[in-house]
This record gives sequence, structure tokens and C-alpha cells, in this order.
Amino acid sequence: MKKFDYFQPETLKDAYSLIEKSNGSYIYIAGGTDLIANIKNRLIQPDALISLRRIKEISGITQNKDLTLGSMTLLRDIEKDSHIGQNYPALAQAVKILATPQIRNVATIGGNLCNSAPSADCAPPLLVLEASVTLEGPGGQRSIAIEDFFMGPGQTCMNMSEILTRIRITPPGENTGMAFLKVGRVSTDIAIVNAAACLTMEKNVCRKCRLSVGAVAPVPLRLRSVEKMIEGQEISPELLNRAGKMVEEEVKPITDVRSTSGYRRIMSGVLIKRAIEEAIRRMEQNK
Repeated sequence: MKKFDYFQPETLKDAYSLIEKSNGSYIYIAGGTDLIANIKNRLIQPDALISLRRIKEISGITQNKDLTLGSMTLLRDIEKDSHIGQNYPALAQAVKILATPQIRNVATIGGNLCNSAPSADCAPPLLVLEASVTLEGPGGQRSIAIEDFFMGPGQTCMNMSEILTRIRITPPGENTGMAFLKVGRVSTDIAIVNAAACLTMEKNVCRKCRLSVGAVAPVPLRLRSVEKMIEGQEISPELLNRAGKMVEEEVKPITDVRSTSGYRRIMSGVLIKRAIEEAIRRMEQNK
């Protein structure tokens, strides 16, 4: 393994200063659960790692008008937060079954997103919650919809000098339910397929629908055409079957060591139907 320098700045300003002084390749490191493995396997060979662990301004959970998650917030802290569990159950469920407790005690939500894996468990719930992310660098900051953050496997819209600092979520309205579901070889494995749904209902009619699937395309997908078909309709078995078929036609899965493309295609439709049913069930329980 190639030797590299390791820096631990305590503020964003210090991190940017290190970037400006750097003459070689550098990588920001959050929890490092994936990055260190990639370095050991010689998939990447940086000259320097800049740790974000000591930067307190990008860690923690705050709830004012919106829910704000610092990018360095541990997955375990999100899992244990009762407010998130009560009001954002899709995100809470995604984090709860992500890897193992040991990993969740180290891994961060920002790291899960910046890794930009198509199977990232945090992505589908944040997509249906229409979250935004704040990116900061020496040139300033910008806020973008999370749907625009992912560019491809391992690729995001961030510049090399930028840091994902915050994730912001607007609270869902009344009569809203949400759910996250996942299929893996074992419960703690990387998703073969994952899915999230967030629906706002008026009696039996869906007034707002947000759907997302992961591990079935180069990036986590918002299913806009399926959402449009469902909105304004009564939720019925026939409608759910139509939705499932539309999902199967929209996804673009691959075959790999975890699953075949055919199985992923079928399960994406199945999980969306189940997620819609679970979201409505949770909404009715909370009335």
C-alpha cells in the first residue's frame, strides 16, 4: 500500500487551507469504511487523506423548521434519534438495516452519499423526502436537490475541493406515510434492490406520491412517471399492479455477483408495491 499523509483539520477553513497548499492528489475521508478498503486494495492511491472527523460544524442533528443532518453525523446517531424515527421513518429504517452496528458506529450519512453507490441505502428515502444537500468549498457554497447529486457509480456533481456539509429535509405534511424496503442476500448485505415510498393521502386518493429505487440503475432513481400515474388516483390492487409493471420497464439493472438483472427488475416492481402499501398503513396508524 502506498504511503500517504494524513491530516485532521478542526474547521472547514483549515481543510480548505490544506487543499490550497496541496501539491498532490488528496481525498477527503469521513468514516472511511469503504475508502480504506479501496486504498488497501490499491484501487486508489492518494498522496494525502484529509479527515473530516474533527470538524464539529458539519456534525449533528438539528430540527428547526427543517431537519438538518450534518454530513459527519454517524449513522448510529440517526438510528437512535427518536424524532427521526417518528417523523422520518423511511430514513430511520434505511439506517437501521444498513450494514452492522459496528459499521454504523463509524460510518456517516455524508460518506454513504458521497460514495455514490447505486445501492446506497440512504439515497432512496432522501430522494422521496426531496432532500437538498449543501456543498462547500474554497469558492463558497451551493445547495442542490439530492436528485442532482448523483452522476454515476462512484461519481457525484461535487468538485474535488468541495465538501458535502449538510443534508436538509422539509417535514412531510399531514396524512403522509413513508416506508423503506430492501432485499439483500443477508440482512446486513449491500442491497440487491432497495426502494422507498412517500405518499400524502386524502381518504383513498393519493394527492402526492414520491417513489425511488436503488441498485437497479447507474444512480438511485426517482420514478417520476410512476408518481405521475398514481397521483390523483385511488390506491387499488389494480393500480399497484400497473405501478409495478411500470417500474420494471423503467429500471436498468445489471447482472453481478449479487443478483441477475432479471431478478432485480422483478423485485424493483414488487418492492415499490410493498413500499406504497406500507407507507399507507403507517399513515393510517398515525392518524
